[in-house]
Amino acid sequence: MGANNNKEVNSVKKADKPSVVININVYGDNNKVSLNETRSYSSAVAIGVIIVALIAVAVLAVSCCCPELLPDFVRWIIGKVVNS
Repeated sequence: MGANNNKEVNSVKKADKPSVVININVYGDNNKVSLNETRSYSSAVAIGVIIVALIAVAVLAVSCCCPELLPDFVRWIIGKVVNS
């Protein structure tokens, strides 16, 4: 008798999960189609969006208050991003 090497692997990594799930329901009574879309984002994406929004607000605030400091402020932000 030989060994049974047929193994079912049913594991899904987090990266393999879809970020957008679309459910389509077709109802037979009056042929209505229902489309449900669900989006799921990781917390890293949400934090990144918040950080970019805060930087954009800071750049706008500096450009309104002290336009002469804007180039130095942008260089400082770019330096922080590149060196991190």
